[in-house]
Amino acid sequence: MSYKSFQQCLLMTYSVALATFSFAYNSYLINGPLDHIRIWIDIDTSFKEGAMMTSFNFGGLVGCIIGILIVKSTSRRLMLYIIDTLLIIGTAGLNIQNYYTFILFRVIAGIGSGLTTLVTPMFLKEIIPTQIYGVLGGQNLVLLSLGTIVQSFCALGFKEVKGQTSVDMSYWRFYLLPPIIICIIRSLLLKFYFPYESPIFSIQKGNVQGAERFLVHIYQDDDVQQIKQDIENLVNKRNVEKTLPGLRVFLGIMINIFYSNSGITPIISYSTKIFQQVTTMTVAQILTIGMSIIKFIFYSTGAQLTQKFGRRKPLIIGTGILCVVLISTGISSAINDNSDYNDTKLKSVVVVYIVIAIYLYFGVFFNTFGAIIPLYTPEILSGIYLTVALIFQWSFNITITFLFPVIRDSFGMCYTFYYFGITMGVATIYFAIFVKETKNLNDKEIDALWQYSTAKVRSLEKENLIQ
Repeated sequence: MSYKSFQQCLLMTYSVALATFSFAYNSYLINGPLDHIRIWIDIDTSFKEGAMMTSFNFGGLVGCIIGILIVKSTSRRLMLYIIDTLLIIGTAGLNIQNYYTFILFRVIAGIGSGLTTLVTPMFLKEIIPTQIYGVLGGQNLVLLSLGTIVQSFCALGFKEVKGQTSVDMSYWRFYLLPPIIICIIRSLLLKFYFPYESPIFSIQKGNVQGAERFLVHIYQDDDVQQIKQDIENLVNKRNVEKTLPGLRVFLGIMINIFYSNSGITPIISYSTKIFQQVTTMTVAQILTIGMSIIKFIFYSTGAQLTQKFGRRKPLIIGTGILCVVLISTGISSAINDNSDYNDTKLKSVVVVYIVIAIYLYFGVFFNTFGAIIPLYTPEILSGIYLTVALIFQWSFNITITFLFPVIRDSFGMCYTFYYFGITMGVATIYFAIFVKETKNLNDKEIDALWQYSTAKVRSLEKENLIQ
């Protein structure tokens, strides 16, 4: 089927996905000014720090649960407006100097972010033409990394506060502005530039004319009726067949559990603190910015990689490399933290390797695993199944983020890297056995993958990748 303009589809994608920037900015909001926040709202234990860091992820879990209740009956566009409102309130409320209200507003922003992880990929999957979904669907990830870059640059305004008992937080209110501004812009774009509903949702609700208006906006006139008929057939099929194969659902859940246990959320959230263990505050901030830039670059190339090589092979290779990098980083961290090692030359080499390894981790993650999972999950799951998979992801994010500072302070940073590395090793084996290639396949063809034997699926994957 022929779409009218790639540029038009790109602008449509950004109109829907723009709040992902605010989600990313909010996700790592605490990373740069963590020491300032500890003093400002009186955080004096690892437990209180873990609770504060976990509050955002808890909100994300609540957002996914809410999504289960409203996703089938609520307009995708309305949900995007709700997301923008929650992110604006949750961000602006952090100006109040109180530990408990701080957690409350982090939960509110987390609810908006949890809905974002559900609604945005679902909406994009329903509106982007199949043949360019790999590229345009990846723009959601580009915005995710761009939000991290801007947050890292803005965090440079916070200076070293070691040993201080009070801090000046006047810069804080300006630091909170970018995600608020982006949400306002997204709402305006939805109102004035992209006033369309998902064609699948429109047909589900009996609004055939609404679906046609969108299809005429995107596709060549000759293809509109055929596409509309295909969507109607898909909707009818979903109404009849309300269950997906158990192995398919379990795969969707497992890849999201592995995503959470890759260590990406706590490593980004604590990246400045991790770098501070081996260098100064200013250098740590600069290294964090460099890390964010790498994330942006490799998210962009990751979208191209999945379009060319598919999902399965890069996913397996990527997780295998992550396993090696994380375990070696754990060993290096153990050497650096061990006071029995007095060889300053060795310590210097280890410090350099830790920095290089973390950069390598980010490059590999966002070029493979991190770029593929947000595309692959909505390809194999939809509706409540997608929501359940994301609930598992947010649940594990809560656990990992809460335990990270506790394990770090009680046992040492190296054990966190060991855990993440071993998990990626298990993931590599699991992906090699169970992941099926979905590149350039429509919903009907993806359904068929779970009806064939493994040998037949591998044969079809090779044919599809050649195309």
